[in-house]
Order: sequence, then C-alpha cells, then structure tokens
Amino acid sequence: MKNLTSNSRPEALRHRQAEMTRQLVALHALGFRPAFYDYATCTLHASRHPDGRPAGFHNFDGLPDELVVVRTDCGRAIAVKSSLMAGFERDGYFFTHATALRAAQEWPRPAG
Repeated sequence: MKNLTSNSRPEALRHRQAEMTRQLVALHALGFRPAFYDYATCTLHASRHPDGRPAGFHNFDGLPDELVVVRTDCGRAIAVKSSLMAGFERDGYFFTHATALRAAQEWPRPAG
C-alpha cells in the first residue's frame, strides 16, 4: 500500500505560506489594505479588529452587524453575507487579490 503521508506536503505548505506572506507585505507597502466589497450594496468595508482598529489581514470580526449572518456568543463572526468578497482597498478603490497582485507587478515603482 502506498504511504499517503509525505514529508513534501508540509514543506509545500510552508513554501506557499511564505509566498503569500511576501505578497501581502509587497501589497501593503504599495498602499493596499485588506478589505471586503459587498456586491449587494456596492459598499467597501475596510478590514478591522472588533475594537475598530485597522486589521492587517482579512478579519470578519470587525465587520458591521448588517454584514454578519452568524456571531458566536463571544462576538466572533463565523458567517457573513454571501455577497461579500475579500480583496484589497487602495485610494478608495476595490481590488481582488489577483488584480492587486497584477497592479503591483505592472505599476511603476517610485524612484528611490
């Protein structure tokens, strides 16, 4: 019988996580901030911690109650509206993850 557990899988996962971290750091340096776009209302919501501080990652817990379908007794958001899409905000515009990465590659870099 073939061994289904492999040492390469955890290594591949660590490699992918490191790549995602590098991408997020690069996007953050270019002014992209994690955000959510609601297609039902055409509104953009910055990702925030429950206390209102900006979050450096996509965090459901700071979303307004009208976007959260289910919260736990302790306030954690565990289900949100299906019309919500995670992405990034920059200068008031919404970017999907793919378009933000493409913009980061194609836009000219500031001299310095």
